[in-house]
Formats: sequence, structure tokens, C-alpha cells
Amino acid sequence: MVQELLVALGAFQNRLKSRSSVNVNDRETKSTAIALATSYFNDVRPRLVDILGEHQNLCKQDQAWQELVRLAHANNQRRTYLKLIKTLAARLRELSVQSLVRTTDDGGHGLSDLVPAETGLVATLEALLPTAAASYRQGIRDLRDKERLSYRGTASEFREALRETLDHLAPDAEVAKQPGFKYENGQTQPTMRQKTRFVLLCRGRNKTQTAVAEKTIGVVEGLAGELLRATYNRASLATHLETTRAEVIRIKRYVDTVLFELLEIPEPPSTLASR
Repeated sequence: MVQELLVALGAFQNRLKSRSSVNVNDRETKSTAIALATSYFNDVRPRLVDILGEHQNLCKQDQAWQELVRLAHANNQRRTYLKLIKTLAARLRELSVQSLVRTTDDGGHGLSDLVPAETGLVATLEALLPTAAASYRQGIRDLRDKERLSYRGTASEFREALRETLDHLAPDAEVAKQPGFKYENGQTQPTMRQKTRFVLLCRGRNKTQTAVAEKTIGVVEGLAGELLRATYNRASLATHLETTRAEVIRIKRYVDTVLFELLEIPEPPSTLASR
């Protein structure tokens, strides 16, 4: 239920971002805001209480949702809505993380095996793209397996998590219809770099920030390709296995950097463990 509300909240945020009006005056948008708050109080909050009890962070979350309802009962600025929604999403993701960790402590399958920054990233992916979250977690599990004989698939798991995220945030048709868009040489679909540029420019990022992210994507692509070729060319897999693992860890670090930017997660990637 938390994941479903996060997805709905994200869709509402994107709708508001696509508008140009200063104030939110239309009945449909206001009704959507109230419906989201109703879903939180009727469906999501009781579930969180079942898992966490009357957690102190729930009080802050309750107040924020009440503020959303107050905004919807008057004509308020669109930027005020967007600021509040960003806060709501961040707090809801944190509560989702805490509930998943608590589920693990009680014998379920949560996120307690991850470092804090990875926990936030996986919880966000779970809400947005469960298959991407699964790929990312599989990659981490592979890196922790000291008896693995190959890490080629591990690199693919991290790259796939990134690719799925970009495909979701930047559909091919939306990217291709942007003014001045051109396919890169030999390509018939937008590349991951072009999708990254599309997402960040839509969010108002400056050219320097966008260029850094695009360069990072290029490094991921280059490292993944080099790793694949090297795996086939190495005569002694046992001799180079630890080198290969180190290369996959490098790929993960770059993937983490881009995912944190794309998913707008405040936790710095520098806190991620190198395994």
C-alpha cells in the first residue's frame, strides 16, 4: 500500500510540474490531493501502525497530509504544493524503509542486510519499479558471495536496474519528440545518456549537472562492455576473479550516483559501502 501511494504521489507531482499556472485552482487537482490524503489516513497509516506502532515519524507525516488537505480547500500556489509533496514523498519513503526493516527483524524479507544509503535506494525502487529493485538487490547479493565463479551477470544486474529506471522516467516517445532531438550514430532508440539528459533538464537541472550525469552513464556503459570482453579474453578466470569483482564494484558506484540523482534521493552516495 505504501508503494502504491508513492506511485500515485509521484504521478500527482508530475502533473503539477507540467502545469504553468501560478496557483492551483481547478477542482480536479484539488480532488486528487484530497483523495491521496484520504488513501493515506484510511489505508496506509493503519498498515504502518500495525508494523511500527505509533511511531514518532507518523505524527509529522500526519501533519503534512493534513496540510495538503488544507491547501486543496483554497487557492494556493503550485510551488507550495510541489514543496509539500516532495516532503511527503521523502517521509513516506523513510517510513517504508523502517517498515521493511521491521518486517525483516520479525522474520520477513526486508532490507536490514543493506547499508543505510542502499536501503533508501532499494525502498524507492521497490515503490517505483520492483523489477529494478530486484536486479539491484541481486547485484548486491552476488558481490557478497565470496564463492562466486563469475561476476559478469552481476554487472548486468546493476546496469539493468539503471536501464529500467531510465525507461520508466524517460519513455522513448517522450524523449524523441523533444525539440532538436537526434538519434546518436547507429541508434534507432534514445540512449541512456539521452534519457538522463531528458529527465534532468525536465527537472530544471543546469547544463553542468546534466553533463556530469551523462558522463557517468558513459562510464557505466564503457566499464560494462570492457568487463564482458575481458571475461571472454582472460585465460585464467581464478587469477583475475578478484579483479573482476573490483570492476563490478566500480560499476555499482557509478550506477548508485546516477540513481540517486534520477530518483531525487537526498542521502549522499558516498555513504554506500564498497562491499
